[in-house]
Amino acid sequence: MIEPLPASPSSRSGWRRQRDRLATVLIMAGGIGVIVAVLAIGVFLLMEVLPALLGGSLDSARIRLTLTPMAWGTLKAAFWAMAFAIPLALGAAIHSAMFMSQRLRSRMKPTLEMMEALPGVVIGFVAGLVLAPWVERHLAGSLALLLILPLGVLLAAAVWRRLPSAGRRRLPLAWAGVWLVPWLALLAALGLTLSPGVEALLFGGDLRVWLDAELGLDYATRNAMIVGLAMGFAVMPSVYALAEDALSGVPGRLGEGAHALGATRWQTLWRVVLPAAAPGIFAAVMIGAGRAVGETMIVLMASGNTALISLSPFEGMRTMAAGIAVELPEAVPGSEAYRLLLLAALLLFGFTFLVNTLAEVVRSRLRRRYRWLGGSP
Repeated sequence: MIEPLPASPSSRSGWRRQRDRLATVLIMAGGIGVIVAVLAIGVFLLMEVLPALLGGSLDSARIRLTLTPMAWGTLKAAFWAMAFAIPLALGAAIHSAMFMSQRLRSRMKPTLEMMEALPGVVIGFVAGLVLAPWVERHLAGSLALLLILPLGVLLAAAVWRRLPSAGRRRLPLAWAGVWLVPWLALLAALGLTLSPGVEALLFGGDLRVWLDAELGLDYATRNAMIVGLAMGFAVMPSVYALAEDALSGVPGRLGEGAHALGATRWQTLWRVVLPAAAPGIFAAVMIGAGRAVGETMIVLMASGNTALISLSPFEGMRTMAAGIAVELPEAVPGSEAYRLLLLAALLLFGFTFLVNTLAEVVRSRLRRRYRWLGGSP
């Protein structure tokens, strides 16, 4: 039997070059296709909206009456979501990248990143049908938790700093994410147990009635606070993953040099590591804000979809994305309602585009500014 001749090195290298060229062409085509699709969406919206605006078929008073509450609701929902997500996500990223042990980090980081795969409709369902009624029944306890848990973390940090060396070895900072859990659970249980007595003593037994009578704040079951908690939970994994990667990418020699010059761990973090990772952290925050602005199902199921202009976190709102999702299927093509919804989509598209462009410009400037630190996060 005649054995086939082995392929020559030149033929193998030629096949590899052809394969690399094919992969390059496919990747380039995919990137160009995404850009063309995004531009096509913008062009379509412009072609649908501009003739109506220039021709006067859209009344300016109707535009203000329809779009102003939705624009306000979009910004309000994004604000409360980021107010909840940014401190937790950045705090977790700093602790994971700088202080957590490698063994614990290898387990915690993939778990937190997997949270990003949760569908928004599932989070919205839980927020609207489980979280919102529970918070309504335990309003005083819920507000107490928002105050007690951050103070509990600060108290634990202050106590840890004053522990003797033996106590710090038993409670290492690298495992703070584990030994803080029972402490925070104890504080949460105490807060929920004592909140009814405090509510009866200070607010006449019903905090909702007191807020309405004394402060003029009407509490809705589905409100901005519920949206902030639910949407912040959805945004937090992406902000954490990107910020943690940026912090982990800072060259270790920078921190070692700061320690060699006498800097403490916190001084190294604030004056060396965070400035070096600032471009990546900024990009993480802006990407999270972009998702919060464009989120649809969570806001639709947890906000009540009420067109209100209010600063109160206890009242609902209507966002542009949720309004489009609800009303566009029933709008008659070519009607005034249809064009108003397309105008809202155009504004949402333009806002997201401008935010992402601004984020990229600022990130590039920050990267050039901190390039002297020796890393490119």
